[in-house]
Amino acid sequence: MNSSLIRLWDVLEIMESMDGQGKPVRFQLKYVTADKTKGTGGEIIELKDACKCSVRTKQGKEIFSAKQNFPTNDRVTKDPNHWVNSTRNCLLPNGQKRKLHIRLIIEFNNKKVCY
Repeated sequence: MNSSLIRLWDVLEIMESMDGQGKPVRFQLKYVTADKTKGTGGEIIELKDACKCSVRTKQGKEIFSAKQNFPTNDRVTKDPNHWVNSTRNCLLPNGQKRKLHIRLIIEFNNKKVCY
């Protein structure tokens, strides 16, 4: 295993970035599950070839970055308050979506995450 480190801030910037075709970049990460309400968790989950989920507007336009300005009444989906909740939604190659808590990411693109 590669013992190099990456800061959480850098992980989040990479997750928000786009490739040359305007699509979200693909990445690999490992995180630990936790559910405070059920008192469960501790399982390590690995996501391979994942990317940040997009948001769709009523006109069907995909918006990949939360940094883009658009009217909130134009969104089809509910605002997940990722900034407040420290969460992100990731899209897997099979179309499945996973929500994860950013402070529970332990590895990103084969680098250990430090805070």
